[in-house]
Amino acid sequence: MRGPRLSWRAFLLGGIAQLGLTGSIAAQPAAGSVARVADSIATAGDTARAYMVLDDALHENKKDAAAWHQFGLLNWNMAKGKRQANYINDQRTIRWLRGADTALHLATQFAPDSARYWLSLSKFNLTSGVASVRFAASGQVGHALEAAVKIGDPLVIALSSDEVGMATWRRYEPVSNRALMSDGQQKIQLSMFNSFSRAKARDFIDSFIHKIQPPTGDKDYVEAMEYFRTAVQSDPTSQRYSRHLYMALGERARWNEMLDLAQRRSRSYPMDYQAQLARGLALHRLGNDKIAQVAFDSAFALMDDADQARLTRFTRILRPTATKATKGTVGDTLSFAKLPPAQQRGLEQMYWFMSDPLTLTSENEFRLEFLSRVVWSDFRWTDEDLNLRGADTDRGDIFVRYGPPDLELTVPGSASFQASNTDGSVTLVWGYNSGMVFFFDMPPGFGTARFAFIDKDNVDQMKSAVPVSFANIPSTRMIDTIPVRVARFRVGPDSTDALFTARIPLDSLVRGLDVTSAPVDIDFRIYDQFVRLKGVESDQQSVRPDSTTLPLARQWRRRLGPGINVARVEALQVDSKRAARAMVRINPEPGIGFGMSDVLLGDKPAPREGAAPKRWSDVTIEPGLGMYRKGASIGLVWEMYELAARDGSSRYRVSIAVERMDRTTIGNFAARVIDGVGRTMGREQTSRDKLTIAFDRSAASAPTIVEFLSLDLSDASIGGYRLRVEITDAVSGKKTSRETVFSIR
Repeated sequence: MRGPRLSWRAFLLGGIAQLGLTGSIAAQPAAGSVARVADSIATAGDTARAYMVLDDALHENKKDAAAWHQFGLLNWNMAKGKRQANYINDQRTIRWLRGADTALHLATQFAPDSARYWLSLSKFNLTSGVASVRFAASGQVGHALEAAVKIGDPLVIALSSDEVGMATWRRYEPVSNRALMSDGQQKIQLSMFNSFSRAKARDFIDSFIHKIQPPTGDKDYVEAMEYFRTAVQSDPTSQRYSRHLYMALGERARWNEMLDLAQRRSRSYPMDYQAQLARGLALHRLGNDKIAQVAFDSAFALMDDADQARLTRFTRILRPTATKATKGTVGDTLSFAKLPPAQQRGLEQMYWFMSDPLTLTSENEFRLEFLSRVVWSDFRWTDEDLNLRGADTDRGDIFVRYGPPDLELTVPGSASFQASNTDGSVTLVWGYNSGMVFFFDMPPGFGTARFAFIDKDNVDQMKSAVPVSFANIPSTRMIDTIPVRVARFRVGPDSTDALFTARIPLDSLVRGLDVTSAPVDIDFRIYDQFVRLKGVESDQQSVRPDSTTLPLARQWRRRLGPGINVARVEALQVDSKRAARAMVRINPEPGIGFGMSDVLLGDKPAPREGAAPKRWSDVTIEPGLGMYRKGASIGLVWEMYELAARDGSSRYRVSIAVERMDRTTIGNFAARVIDGVGRTMGREQTSRDKLTIAFDRSAASAPTIVEFLSLDLSDASIGGYRLRVEITDAVSGKKTSRETVFSIR
């Protein structure tokens, strides 16, 4: 006659039939065993029957370790997703967790030489939200490794070594870079009842917190590294084990070792995209951007679309939400998400194009830094047990936005809550030279860190004010500025002629070079709103460093299509690693209706070959950047479009205002306007800060009317000036205007 059921069955079996269980939840038990039969039944979805099978087996043999193990896994699987650090009020979940804990412990008790059972128990405890339970997992993986070594199975040795390595790493993180308060008692407290000034956080850290020297945590770091090496050597096919080794190497900036490991793995396993990502990261950190770009591209070719999209997600560096200053633009995550996919891709491409320091080089340094940050975040903070991807964690978010912190330390106590220095709570501090400081609460035993709860509003404010920074990129070349001025003239309903005037600083690019002649590459490119190259002009100037003392004036004329266009002007001297650049955004202009062109500034204009000009190009003028010597004439050329006509002629009023930008200058200045045939227009005006000259004009009616004048400011003092030209159509009464600036030196 059968005796009473085991005491655990009564409170574990309730409600089981309502839940399905799909897939095997552990390595398969021995063929033909009760545990194997129960696993097959549970996999088919009949969990109640699987319980009955295990119940019968354990009634017959209470020391059946395999059955206990399978029973523990069955309960654990049903409690997944319901386990948490807070109080659990679901009695059924509590029964499952108790049953899993008891059963998995009994499995290790009855089969202490089974590494698999120890690993299952350890994994179960690592899913707990209680620090003491998670700490217990460290000892259990140690037993697993001992058992694995006795068996000699390299795959089990690899898994056990990796788990011991991660347990050691979780112990390493809270003690690495440890710091102490000056008084030994004060702690960082961000609660609303504390007088901690967030604006002076970096000053507080620098003044009151001192890192222990030499840095703490070395012993645990070395131990974890050795366990990771053992895991990779025992099972070189595992991406997880190699990722943990990349993590440990990168933690101490051992980029050459990471590169060597990644290259060996990529040769042995050509489809291992993670190895290519590690190559790209290491190469970039070692300064080899060109090959780093190739490595990242190779990784993307091996990844599926979902993984690549997650890795390169553009919203990682956008503002979390719109601000008053950005309202109506696509500068935040929510606004970007509302756009059609094609427009999202276009904006992303335009951002990286505009951010590229120099298109004359084959790589985009800022985007490479972005990719390196995301890859490192995934290596460093991914936690498979908690289903966390590193770049999506709080630390990963900040690292992707701002790069490696300039200051990193840990101090005892929680930043969000009152806690004693002996309760194991740790605050992780990241400080940047920009003044930004971030505080993370690091629960003991978890190996994770989250923004200090009370500080989340401050974090959001910082991310909104400065969504991303690439200040950590080393200055590998000296980049000068190329002054550029653009004048736009209407051509038709959907096109514009643009004249680009630039001064290439050849003198600064070759200064100090000990050569007879140095080549300088000069490049001009136009891109449309979809970042498609619409025009390029490149040449090379041979420059004598000993005799070049002035910048080189250059002009380009291009026909632009509709929408936004972007022009880039660059110069590069390869030997000195000096460069210069300019980037100009040309916004679209109305192609029809009453209006006027930009005002082209230059020297004194005159009609070409004496004929009345029909377009701006019929005027002889040397375009300039708006910089004039004292006493020089300022040439003005512009076009007016579709003025109304009466009796075959157009009548309009020209108003030219000149305003001194530096109001502290003492003394008056005078101005007069002279037309293209030498006549003074309007009355000469005199003022201290601002004057206006107005006069009436008439011309034969035409779709386009050209004006070319000279502005005489011979008495004006050195400084900057603002020029405004306003046109009033005397027939229709409509007005239009343009503003520009110039300077007198």
